[in-house]
Amino acid sequence: MWRFWNLESICEDLDKLSDIGVNTLRIFILAEDFALPNGGVKKESLRKFLKFLDEAEKRKLKVFPSLLVGHMSGKNWPFPWDPEDIVYEPRVLYKTLRFISGIVEAARGHPAVAGWIISNEITHVRKTEDMALFRLWLEAIVRTIKSLDPGKPISLGDGTVPHKPLPVRPENVAEVVDYLSPHLYLYDDNPVRHGLTYMAILEYCLSLGKPTLLEEFGFPTNLYTEESHAGFIETILVGSYALQASGAFIWCAFDFPREEDEPYLWEPHELFFGIFRKDGSPKPAAEAVKRFSELLEILDWNSYELPEKEVKIVVPAVLYKRLPFTFENAADISKALVQAYVLAKQNGLNATFTREEKIDEGRLFIAPSLPRLLTSTWRNLLELVERGAVLYYSHARYLTNPHVSSTHLWEELFGVKPSLKAGLRGVYRSEITLNLKTDRIVIPAMRKDIGSTGFVQIDAEILEEEIFFRAKRGKGMAFLMTYPIELYLYSLQDIGNAYKIYGFLAENTGLKPFYSPGSPTIQVEYWTKRGKPSILFLINHSYHSVKTATMGEKIWGRPRVEGDVVIMPPKSAAVFELI
Repeated sequence: MWRFWNLESICEDLDKLSDIGVNTLRIFILAEDFALPNGGVKKESLRKFLKFLDEAEKRKLKVFPSLLVGHMSGKNWPFPWDPEDIVYEPRVLYKTLRFISGIVEAARGHPAVAGWIISNEITHVRKTEDMALFRLWLEAIVRTIKSLDPGKPISLGDGTVPHKPLPVRPENVAEVVDYLSPHLYLYDDNPVRHGLTYMAILEYCLSLGKPTLLEEFGFPTNLYTEESHAGFIETILVGSYALQASGAFIWCAFDFPREEDEPYLWEPHELFFGIFRKDGSPKPAAEAVKRFSELLEILDWNSYELPEKEVKIVVPAVLYKRLPFTFENAADISKALVQAYVLAKQNGLNATFTREEKIDEGRLFIAPSLPRLLTSTWRNLLELVERGAVLYYSHARYLTNPHVSSTHLWEELFGVKPSLKAGLRGVYRSEITLNLKTDRIVIPAMRKDIGSTGFVQIDAEILEEEIFFRAKRGKGMAFLMTYPIELYLYSLQDIGNAYKIYGFLAENTGLKPFYSPGSPTIQVEYWTKRGKPSILFLINHSYHSVKTATMGEKIWGRPRVEGDVVIMPPKSAAVFELI
């Protein structure tokens, strides 16, 4: 855009975006078009940048400029002042700060600038395990921007999600930036889990008490149907709003016409992420955005509150801290946490995440498929159970790394003792079978690298021999699932009725969902006013139509209401006002 400057074309694009209700844009300050070798900024490029902001302001569009475009669409883009890509080293940082200062100083105070994004996925340019060095780099940039343009929110611009490199995980940047910024391009053979994973990661970030903006998400329509792309966009936008995330940036506005340019030359799918085609015609996703913008006119969250989150999923410290001689699998921990959130949502439960050192009051605590927690955490959980909480822990024993014990309170907390013979790696089953009341649940153990230590009863109640135990402790109770069912389920395309395990836990806790849609494919969220449920969101994450009961008056959405039945089309959402 900067190199082949065409203001008329840019204005046409801005008009199209404004017409469908887009209110905010993320734009890239490409260093090779803007920067001098010493980190200074080209005056002509600044002139174009300010003109772009003027045109955005005319259309009431807000702009978040991304300052350090290190990676984009399958290519690392050069920084003229840093030819070695050493990024975080002090000897280039002063040039980086000069470049950033030149951009921010030129545009500070401009009414179109809503905030600043430091980078685009800078860890693809240079990964670093040096958390202290990365923190110093980040703090220096934030401090510089704040000194020039105070009051504007700043994000890292890298995907702050739990499975990213350790320095950029949400817990490790939350104190420095103004909002967390997940970038999500997720794939899953289970469409319901796929959609709910976006919600899980947003909730993971929000649970830190930090504003969160879904800073990138989308799919290319040369790989996926335009209709499914539109449904996906709709469900993620509405779900994000229901969780009260601060916003969502779709990647991206328009398909790219110049297929011979890098990186499209070798990444053809990158040509087709737009919600508009390259000829400017709208895809169905553009219509989905327009519908969603109409919801924002109808419904303002400032008049409502979120309900209390009664289910708390425990995040282990080993995920975001470097503890000596611990070699935990961050990808597996993230999968287990996500699957736990999905199972809770499939039962209509209000779930959030809690870091293990900060566990406080709650009714139901879920510690899913975790190989270890801190000894102090187990002692804290025991005290909470004795005071009336319910704890569920599913044990994960990695057969490839058996020299780990997740807890020291097997008997004191769970009423069992290990049965494993000395020197054996663990116990493995090809299938987990549970009989819970009227439900028979069968879970294939798809992961052959994770099993159990093996346990026998001391004073626990046996719910399923060698698999599921319940121990009453004080006013509460502790459940032990001796196999990592969340990780097993994450490997399955179809989890069948296994989601009912969490329904069983909720029933034992005395938790009753406010609204039960009758289908595990529908996500339920609601807002309250003066303590009473007032706005209900229903989101169908599946690719088939689903019927559910009506509640209140529909104020937005494509689903049809026929008497007391709501017919939810594939990948659709509806909003009801409760009267």
